[in-house]
Amino acid sequence: MGSIIDALGLSTPGFFRRGSVDMEIKAANDCLKSARLDPNLLGILINAGIYRDRHMGEPAIATFIQRAIGANEVITGNRSTFSFDLTNGGCGMLTGVMVVDGFLQSGMIEHGMVVAADTDPVPGESLGYSFTPAAAAFLLSRGDDGSGFLHFKSETAGRFIDDMQGRLEWRQHKRKMGNILVMSQAEGYAKECAKYALENLDAFLKEASLKMEDVDLIIPSQSPPGFLGELKKKQGMEGKLVDVTDKLENVHTAGIGFALERAMSSGRFGAAENCLFLTVGAGITVSLALYRNL
Repeated sequence: MGSIIDALGLSTPGFFRRGSVDMEIKAANDCLKSARLDPNLLGILINAGIYRDRHMGEPAIATFIQRAIGANEVITGNRSTFSFDLTNGGCGMLTGVMVVDGFLQSGMIEHGMVVAADTDPVPGESLGYSFTPAAAAFLLSRGDDGSGFLHFKSETAGRFIDDMQGRLEWRQHKRKMGNILVMSQAEGYAKECAKYALENLDAFLKEASLKMEDVDLIIPSQSPPGFLGELKKKQGMEGKLVDVTDKLENVHTAGIGFALERAMSSGRFGAAENCLFLTVGAGITVSLALYRNL
């Protein structure tokens, strides 16, 4: 018995919606509207975005989202919404799903949500920032028929820790001193991400007693640029991967949300018995999950 995806919400910048928090709020509200769920029934709300408005760190971004969507602003009786931020780079959204799954399986909550978004924290004052601004939200509940998320795995290869970096540096920029977001990516980083992802994919399939032929669909990270191209070189992978980089060239933490939406709208997700989520992030970290449709 696993956690099932009840609804999906997506958001990109609009005229009155430019920051990461605004995009996440819209994605979360669309998710709730799609499922026709009272926000007060959310037991847990996790924000997995990394690059947020003006480098805001405290309080947790999830608390802003919780208030904006009207989820248990005031604790009444035994009902509350536990909201917090969880950061794990490009693997963050799937890591959040794993945490929500644990709460659902324990019976502590009935519904949980994971949201993620990235945007240039201070547009025009960052160096090397290239992620496409976008947000996604997953609404989850506990399944009862053996469908949903059934198996998770996460591994990190610390030897690549310097290959992808985003840090604040006090330096001069545009004739003034200030904290500037500086991002860098080593040459060959995407190739190493794909190599490590495939190594862990093999181990994951063995743990789940599956073969590649048993996997019908793969929802992968859409970043870093070149990652999907490297994955497609492995025999049998190209036809299973969902690629949305034609629409969102370098979407970061919300990438699996947009890939899932394309798979859902085309009917591929519903027709796939075994769907694999495969994400990568700085570290290099690889997180995988098996989702089964019955």
